[in-house]
Amino acid sequence: MASIDYFKMQAKNLLKDFNTRFFDEQDHSYHYNSVYFDISVIFGDNGIPDKKEDFSFTLMNAQHLIAKLAGFSHWKELVTSPPNELEAAQRRLNKSGYTLRQKSHRLPAPQNLYAFIVPNGVFGISVEFSFTPVEYAKKYMIYSSDENDTATAQPLAEGEFSPIKYIYRGQQRTHKCYWVRAFDGTEYGEWSALADKNR
Repeated sequence: MASIDYFKMQAKNLLKDFNTRFFDEQDHSYHYNSVYFDISVIFGDNGIPDKKEDFSFTLMNAQHLIAKLAGFSHWKELVTSPPNELEAAQRRLNKSGYTLRQKSHRLPAPQNLYAFIVPNGVFGISVEFSFTPVEYAKKYMIYSSDENDTATAQPLAEGEFSPIKYIYRGQQRTHKCYWVRAFDGTEYGEWSALADKNR
């Protein structure tokens, strides 16, 4: 589900892109080494005079602009919107054509996946997964298989943040193989490396 944190992150990313601004002596104009947004096009489409030498752009400006790109009149309207409207707003922002991370730039694999396995009495075992978060991820999916092959992996558990906990009931399954993938609200990213386990 979309949250305010997602839009706060996008505003910070827009500000980061603005801070790559540089003056090109050859064409006597300002440009950007953008990573997240096509900031020149965004400013042009919204009539923002970023070609002025003394032009400044703050986090508050970035928040207002992200709100507009997501379909709101201002930031306050965005932050007071119910979850279903935020979900639709996130889709609008992702499909606006202003973002630079396209489908060909799939989310990277989460790193340092570790499965900590603990006996859970008569219930079997519990497994807690930890890993390094991925930028743009909304949630993560843990997969498992009896074989060391992602082609046979099945979804096991999901969560918004690391760690994610899962309980196997009945027989113990310490031999299982585990992987994790990040999800950005549109697609899943790359497979992680096989999880390290404590047993």
